Amino acid sequence: MEKKENRMILNVDTGEIIGLMNEGDRIVRGKSSKMLAETQVWRIEKFTKGSLREIRELLPELSGSERNFLFCVSTYVGYEDCCLEYDNGTPLDVDNFIKITSLSRATIFGVLNSLRKKDIIFKGKNSQGDLYFMNPWIYCRGNRINNVLKAMFKNYKVRVINKRWGDMVD
Repeated sequence: MEKKENRMILNVDTGEIIGLMNEGDRIVRGKSSKMLAETQVWRIEKFTKGSLREIRELLPELSGSERNFLFCVSTYVGYEDCCLEYDNGTPLDVDNFIKITSLSRATIFGVLNSLRKKDIIFKGKNSQGDLYFMNPWIYCRGNRINNVLKAMFKNYKVRVINKRWGDMVD
């Protein structure tokens, strides 16, 4: 049988026990309590995360068109697998990229090829056509990374730690 540990609340001046902490109780520091009182929980339905340090390291290596493309498509990163898609799950294609970014067809093809070579975008296929995936080191959603993504982007050199993703041990 596991012995339950009692935690007491003491008056530090007198040493008097002024209360007990029950299971689930926690100590909240004054600064934390003030911050909680001055903030609210922000409930956003669709939220994409960007790895800010990694993006800052990567920016000097990107052309203006590549930056434009990444910024514009960052809001289309899929939750489960980082597939670039509409909210209804329909994958984005070259025509969608043209519409979303206002870049020309030739520029889109150049950007896609360049970002693929830099392991920022992965191009796959399914029975309906091409699928494009975002490297989760740049943009992702959720707090879990699908293991298939690590295989897709295994050659990506993570700038903030100067290692290839495939060389990292989980």
